[in-house]
Amino acid sequence: MRVMPQSVYRYIFRYSKWQQVVVIILTLTLLPLAPVPLELQRRLLDDAVANKDVDLLIWLAMLYVAALLVASGLKLAMRIQRELISARIVHALRRSVYYHIYTVTPPSLLKASAAGDDVVDEGAVVSMLSSEVEKLGGFAGAAISGPLLQVGTLFVVLGYMFFIEPLVASIALALYSPQFIIVPIFQARLNRLAGEKAITVRALGNYIVDNAEPDLLNKPPPEGFTTLTDRILRLRTRFLMTKNIMKTLNNLLISLGPFGVISYGGYLVIQGQAEVGVILAFVSGLERLGGPIRELIGSYGSITDARMRYRILLDSFPMGMDPEVPEPMPKMRGPEIQGAHT
Repeated sequence: MRVMPQSVYRYIFRYSKWQQVVVIILTLTLLPLAPVPLELQRRLLDDAVANKDVDLLIWLAMLYVAALLVASGLKLAMRIQRELISARIVHALRRSVYYHIYTVTPPSLLKASAAGDDVVDEGAVVSMLSSEVEKLGGFAGAAISGPLLQVGTLFVVLGYMFFIEPLVASIALALYSPQFIIVPIFQARLNRLAGEKAITVRALGNYIVDNAEPDLLNKPPPEGFTTLTDRILRLRTRFLMTKNIMKTLNNLLISLGPFGVISYGGYLVIQGQAEVGVILAFVSGLERLGGPIRELIGSYGSITDARMRYRILLDSFPMGMDPEVPEPMPKMRGPEIQGAHT
């Protein structure tokens, strides 16, 4: 007897605990490799090219390629494991939705159904079993390893940059910092719009299910249908506008990073206080920071969106069910999902 988890992360752990451990190990193995290409680029210019050392140039180039191949292999393994986790969670969610909507129907609803009343919102169930669980499952694969990889990469690369040239690294960090204020503000609005849209799409599905086919065939779209579709369009338009404004501001701030580094770093090179290889490593480092920052912003949005969707999912279960009372969860069967449950 187990209660339906009240946290999306608890649900994910229930069905993919050991798979998540594998992904985390792969992520932690990948993190130390992040600054290796930056250091090799710097040494290629400052040591090999500047000293015209061909043997060192070849050796460093071979190390560079080897580092890229190892990192690519680890990323491939991590992506495959993430996709397998996502597929498993989608399967588990569909079983859980069916179980909590139909299998453990409260006695009061059973009596109402026997009396001929419609006690299940079929349109909402179809929406939950299709698009909603797919989105939650897509989040599950990178729920932990995604933010861990992005935050870890930021700290490792920034640590390397501060070790090489603290002042230049400080300038880059200052230019990127405003994003961590802007994003939560915009994301709160995006989550509210996404929640309203999900509920309205359910209502649209239920409208189609509830209306008899003869009432819809060979007739103009009824007012109820057009009202719901118009509302979905307005919500989607506002969502896209907000999302693109946030994305534009983030991209602008990320673009300012290389400008600041090249400007100040170039001044240091002219003054003889830094080498060209250091500036190249910093510009490359900023490019490596830009990706994780964008992905971290995306992860923050995915986490808050998943929590919102999971809460809507739980709220859709029959009101007669007490979430604090343990209920049996469906048993997973089949060789393709062995190990998915605890």
